[in-house]
Amino acid sequence: MKRVRLLKELILNLFWKKKEKPTMEIKIKKEKIMNEREIATMIAVHYIGTFYKWGGDDPSGFDCSGLAIELLKSIGKFPRKEDRTALGLSNMFTKVAKPKEGCLVFYGNPISHVEYCYNENLSIGASGGGSKTLTVEDAIRQNAFIKMRPIRKDKVTCYVDPFVSIR
Repeated sequence: MKRVRLLKELILNLFWKKKEKPTMEIKIKKEKIMNEREIATMIAVHYIGTFYKWGGDDPSGFDCSGLAIELLKSIGKFPRKEDRTALGLSNMFTKVAKPKEGCLVFYGNPISHVEYCYNENLSIGASGGGSKTLTVEDAIRQNAFIKMRPIRKDKVTCYVDPFVSIR
């Protein structure tokens, strides 16, 4: 419930206060200010359990790149009307050697999967499905949801940090 209230407050702060410039920081209990990484992470955690849907890019169902793009759009780090595959995302941001909160982790050669780094050891990603996962029933049958899992460091192709700069 607290998370929903914080998200509503964030949305109101960003989009409906016309006299003030939108800010990407929100105060929680007047003690902590959340930065863009923390806001994106909070939103990513909120989506855990959402169904996987091939080509999905909204809360009714996400594929891997759809989830990553939604997180970046929600904090203004990705153009609203643009869409990319995991491979396209990997070329858009600065590559980094080690993951941390807010980085994107990519898998495959060529790159075919992306997840959002919760921290240096865990990622949140839409997985378990594929091109035949088009309905909620398909996702349930295939155990295809947004999940938090350990980063498979032996399988990683690269990491990028969308909070550093856009290429």
